[in-house]
Amino acid sequence: MLQLLNAIAENNRHCGKLYLTWDAITMHYSHAVTKWVNDHNQAEQGLKIEVVPLPVSAQFLNVIEAVFSGMKRAVIHNSDYASINDMQQAIAQHFEERNAFYRANPKRAGNKIWDKQAFDLDKLAGGLFRRM
Repeated sequence: MLQLLNAIAENNRHCGKLYLTWDAITMHYSHAVTKWVNDHNQAEQGLKIEVVPLPVSAQFLNVIEAVFSGMKRAVIHNSDYASINDMQQAIAQHFEERNAFYRANPKRAGNKIWDKQAFDLDKLAGGLFRRM
């Protein structure tokens, strides 16, 4: 997770602020990750990182859940691979083709959700989220 955060920070150094929209998985809120984000924000002069938690049980808001759900439907469900290696190759091919398509046809994730309504953590019903 820390390697991913380092890569994200390095690749987005030119931005003023970066929002990470995370679900409630435990590793997103581990001591190491929380410390990394806090240390980065204190030390970094440019890019600031803000973690915006998703409500619990709101998988439909999580873009990554949609990606993996699509992969499972396209590659894994109703399949009969001869070996684990065959399935791994099918998954790799699925993501290579998907990524090539989206590189050729870029589209912002969450356009219909986040561009239409302000996301205010203090007004989420029931407080069903975690803060860092």
